[in-house]
Amino acid sequence: MSLEAIKKIAETESEAEKQKAEARMEAKRILADAETEGREIVSKAQAAAQAEVGEFCRKAEAEGTAAAQKIAEEIDAQCQNLTGSATGRMEAAVSIIVGRVVNG
Repeated sequence: MSLEAIKKIAETESEAEKQKAEARMEAKRILADAETEGREIVSKAQAAAQAEVGEFCRKAEAEGTAAAQKIAEEIDAQCQNLTGSATGRMEAAVSIIVGRVVNG
């Protein structure tokens, strides 16, 4: 083999090694970029999920407050009805008692 051919082979091998090294570096860069992008996607998804959970909590709290208010109003109405009924019965009871005491 001639010296020229050996130099050409050596240069070709050197160029191939250089291209392999560049390809490895590019692959590492692509992998690092993909990992970074993946972390960003996960972070954004977590933030969106937390915001959604917060909204669900606020909505549930508002619905719970409204339901509690409605129940309180219903109980208040029942109390007023019972008070009115008891007042009417109280007057009747007082009349009966007074009648028995007076008539003896």
